[in-house]
Amino acid sequence: MTVCWVVLVTASNPVFAITSEPALDTLRSMATAVRSLSYSGKLVYQRADVLANLAFQHDVVDGEEVARLRRLSGSPMERAQTGQSLIEASPGPNVLRQGYPLPGLLNAEIRHVLDAPYRLSLESEERVADRLAQIVYVEALDGHRHSYRFWVDQESSLLLKSQTLNADDQVLEQFEFSELTLGAQQIDVATGDASLQVRVYPIRKAESVLQFSPASWLPSGYQLVSALPSRAAGQRIYTLVYSDGLGSFSIFLELLNARAQPDMQAILGPTVALGKDYPLSGSALRVTLVGEIPPATGRTIIEALDVDGLKGLLSRAQ
Repeated sequence: MTVCWVVLVTASNPVFAITSEPALDTLRSMATAVRSLSYSGKLVYQRADVLANLAFQHDVVDGEEVARLRRLSGSPMERAQTGQSLIEASPGPNVLRQGYPLPGLLNAEIRHVLDAPYRLSLESEERVADRLAQIVYVEALDGHRHSYRFWVDQESSLLLKSQTLNADDQVLEQFEFSELTLGAQQIDVATGDASLQVRVYPIRKAESVLQFSPASWLPSGYQLVSALPSRAAGQRIYTLVYSDGLGSFSIFLELLNARAQPDMQAILGPTVALGKDYPLSGSALRVTLVGEIPPATGRTIIEALDVDGLKGLLSRAQ
């Protein structure tokens, strides 16, 4: 079959995506199906040295998504979303803001993907969870983002398997359904024999995105999609979120009444966390970057910051 490749170039931004129309149509259908269909299943999740068996449920009730992800082995843990609230439940006094991605809530923005340097193509068909799936390969064309493979159910367009790949095509993170059932779900959050502490976090959406980038350099295709002030432990924090439609990273800004600390770096699967303190007069500006980008790209971003502009941004977040 002959495939016609289309080069998409925006007039204001010299980044582009290269894609076949069948691959683009499959990706669009997948992005819609994972948000609009009712389904449940069991899956295996792997990242670095983490391997977990999970159960996932997804439904749409009165126009709002309801989802629940439960860990089936080890200590009980679950994450859920109902409408505009994120719910986390786990044993003990502390609930960590980390865990597994909700596979049914893939936040794919296809219109942004087309403005980023990716190549989209169809690969072979494979069976996943006893269902026939079409593989879509999303290849990064630069060294500043990861590549992806998506196994898309041919019947429902649901995402059955996903892999995040580095520049050497090594798998950094993946999940795969072993069972999948379509149909309406009865989703009861934090129920069962285990005693769980439950916390609810509102999912905040910016009324308008502040058009300010704290870095003098960003990878092509990444756009500022959220800029929100908040407070934690009495400290003013500003959160900036960037996305290219598939990958994303956040920059957290905080003014500290303390001396600057040494730089920090941690890597887990596709996720990098970098911290850098900029000394100020009697205090420090702490910048933390967390996201699914290569470590070298994260370091370039965090070292090319407009410190004076960041100080002004934080002063407006008071």
